[in-house]
Amino acid sequence: MQWFTSIGKTLKLDRIVNIAKDSLWQANCPLCKRPADGILCKDCDRQIAAYQAPEFLQKDNPISPEIPLYSWGIYDGALKRAIAACKYDNHPEIMEAIAKKIADTWTRSTDARTFTQNIKKISVIPIPLHDNKLRSRGFNQAEILARRFCDLTALPCHPQLLQRVKDTKAQMQTKSIKEREQNLSKAFTIPSAQVSQQANSRSVILFDDIYTTGATIREAIATLAASKMTVRGVIVIARPQFKSQ
Repeated sequence: MQWFTSIGKTLKLDRIVNIAKDSLWQANCPLCKRPADGILCKDCDRQIAAYQAPEFLQKDNPISPEIPLYSWGIYDGALKRAIAACKYDNHPEIMEAIAKKIADTWTRSTDARTFTQNIKKISVIPIPLHDNKLRSRGFNQAEILARRFCDLTALPCHPQLLQRVKDTKAQMQTKSIKEREQNLSKAFTIPSAQVSQQANSRSVILFDDIYTTGATIREAIATLAASKMTVRGVIVIARPQFKSQ
């Protein structure tokens, strides 16, 4: 684009050049298709921000008191639509934008700072997709999310330490707790080639896009525990907001 700018300056057409550059090279927001300075336009970004959870650390301890769950947002509205657009409309770049929001919140969170200060040599592992789904979708949204988060927080990311070996159906297609558990039973493994790395990765943060029943997370925790790797915390984009009884 530098050559175009040079010609424009020579002909004293700076204004025309700037307009042309913007129209040719400015990306459109993947959600509304309007021009965006970043990945998302300001309007869509504000709509997603409106679904940020009041508290990053989930106080109800849905996994266990020993394993904190950090959820950036509420799985509803614009945030829910953004996650769906990423996964089903081929917009992995949306995860990059959301990962920055999570990293910013993590950096500012007193709970998160205390967490990382108390645990040394911790690795971030995204929940993996089965190869069939990975080929079909073309990317693992949890891995994109985790890698960008780690770039921004300087935490090590090791997606290779956990592998999905069972091509499970979507959890929303199951009808009971028992069926969800059976669907995910023995879904994960740790590749033998990665065993040597475990000595430096005893403590783990799991990363995923959505936390609903927790069945996927619990199966991953059990798989890692069998190889003496301890999940110390879980980070997700969002979880549903349950009404108090």
